Amino acid sequence: MNKKDILFLQEAERKRIAEELHDTTVQDMVYLSQQLELVMLYMEQDLTLAKLETITARKQIKHIIGGMRDTIYNLRPMIFDDIGWMAAWERLKKKLTEEHPKLEIVLDIDMIDTSDGLTAISIYRIVCEGCQNIVKHSKASHIQLSVKEIGNQINIIIYDNGIGMQEYDDCPSNHFGLQFIVERVKALSGKMKILSDRTGTKISIKIPKKAGD
Repeated sequence: MNKKDILFLQEAERKRIAEELHDTTVQDMVYLSQQLELVMLYMEQDLTLAKLETITARKQIKHIIGGMRDTIYNLRPMIFDDIGWMAAWERLKKKLTEEHPKLEIVLDIDMIDTSDGLTAISIYRIVCEGCQNIVKHSKASHIQLSVKEIGNQINIIIYDNGIGMQEYDDCPSNHFGLQFIVERVKALSGKMKILSDRTGTKISIKIPKKAGD
């Protein structure tokens, strides 16, 4: 992995964190501010409504704290160094199933060397982004995630039994999640193939254990 690719992956991680904070924490804080304005208004007019809005605001604060903890916890090196590679995947599965109880998730993850932090976190981010695309767009009931070390490369498979996507020659401009994956795979000197029809989508990725080999 050359210096340019390392800088790209670092910048991509910063961008991901910024977008995550903007789409979750910042929006939640705006909503909380509006709730507190209602509390101030109701305190002069209706104490019962003021109390109800205060309870809602308190729940919102707990939600914001939980979201911030997730963001911090998912940072590298915390997620791998604190709980380990395998536990991080189980945590991802638990989070997805809690948010989507009807979704079946099957993991097949090899233990790989995570000392190369950028490669390890990039693999994890690629799969996470693939999962987010699935739950947002595919209407799938089943996901299979595979990260296997075969020879001198790491093979990643992200499969779902959803409605599929339109065939394309290049990553469409409106598929931001796929664009994110394509760019990260390219930075890792990897190769990516997508097969998709009305029975589901399979994303296959091959990344050299030492990018550039």
